[in-house]
Amino acid sequence: MIQKKDSSKIFIIGSFLLLITIFLGVAIIYEKNKKENNRIIKINLDTKVEKALNWKFLTKTNFINAEIGQIYKIDFNVENYSSKETSGRAFYEVKPNFLNKYFVEIDCFCYKKQTLLPSEKSTYSITFYIDPKIISDLKASDIKDINISYTFLNI
Repeated sequence: MIQKKDSSKIFIIGSFLLLITIFLGVAIIYEKNKKENNRIIKINLDTKVEKALNWKFLTKTNFINAEIGQIYKIDFNVENYSSKETSGRAFYEVKPNFLNKYFVEIDCFCYKKQTLLPSEKSTYSITFYIDPKIISDLKASDIKDINISYTFLNI
């Protein structure tokens, strides 16, 4: 009878230790994945304007340290220096080029034609995130910087 009680205690203690080991393993894996997902990538922003378009086009910040998966909104200041109404459309380029698929724009002023009256100033914005799939791309594992260039063309 004493042996049954002893084996029950051993079973309970063993089960308890097994559960603690499993929980610790899960916690370690979770923290490791969380650390990888919180990787920071510096996004350098560049703005240009075609010569035929007499606009000033600047971002309010030249770079952002972006956490993968987090949504960001960046504002751009635009001013028409000409004495007439003019229109432009922006396009963007991501460097290195293969990272283009990970730069996900949710909303961007570059999707449509923008028109400014003479001497008009405006603020345009982009909303984006870096797709977490970048973490599993071996080519992107050493990437610490992404360069994004926005260029306004006269239309």
